[in-house]
Amino acid sequence: MNHLVQPYEKNRQLIRKFIISSLRRLDLKKATSSTFKELNESFPSLELMYECDTGFVQTSPNIGKDLEELEQIGKKRHYLVDEGVFENTNYFVSEPYISSATGCLCITVIHKHEGGYIFFDFKVRTLLERFHMIEEDTGFRQLSRFSYALIGGGLLVLGLFVAIYGLVSFGLYLFSDAAMDLEVVFKPVIALTLGLAVFDLGKTIFEQEVLPRTQNISEVFNPKSLITFMSSIMIALLIEALLIVFKISINNYHDLPYAASLILAISLLLFVFSRFVYSGKKEGVDAEVLKEKNIDL
Repeated sequence: MNHLVQPYEKNRQLIRKFIISSLRRLDLKKATSSTFKELNESFPSLELMYECDTGFVQTSPNIGKDLEELEQIGKKRHYLVDEGVFENTNYFVSEPYISSATGCLCITVIHKHEGGYIFFDFKVRTLLERFHMIEEDTGFRQLSRFSYALIGGGLLVLGLFVAIYGLVSFGLYLFSDAAMDLEVVFKPVIALTLGLAVFDLGKTIFEQEVLPRTQNISEVFNPKSLITFMSSIMIALLIEALLIVFKISINNYHDLPYAASLILAISLLLFVFSRFVYSGKKEGVDAEVLKEKNIDL
């Protein structure tokens, strides 16, 4: 539920202000099916409403969409609110919790009137979707998640296969009668490194596109994932360049300029990558400094 709680906590004041200001425009005195239908047109996130007396004993059934639970009448609801909070206001908003009636994460808004209290249960997910704080679970979104799951799963399997292939090939070499060869030692290392890079890419796709997001949907770029992937790729390239230098130095010195050109190209890539990492860290530090200054102000 963290992917719902965190966005709600960040936007708590906005959501509460919207709900309370909207309810204040209505003259709510009774919890009835007709009242629920009228409210549900304006609040699709409203899942339940019911009424309690001044002692927080429920006097009406749980009223929802195509739902009316009479067995809830007579139950005490004092655990949801402290009566002292109504000294300066007629509204109270609870903390997010799992509803025992629906099993969904919800908040309860309590309205005090002369005859008692009216309780409104709102689905947190629907509220966040309405304000575009999380992505709506539409048909297209489900298709996209399935596609990403298929691609990400394929990358995870391929990454494991490449890594296992490197280990198995090296194991077979150890138990064979073949002479010691430097290339046979380097190849499994390259396979393991590439397997790690491919596996990490598949894991990143799953975390960012398939699993529920815990961050704001505006945060669409995660530099940490790119840094991890690029690090694995560059390690594999450096190992391959080192292997080529060893092979050329043993077999043919005339090809050393080609190996040197490869090393220079990788060095340039490493320099650009280092600048990218440095800029990302500097931006993060600047953001923290600005955040501290805003807090101090």
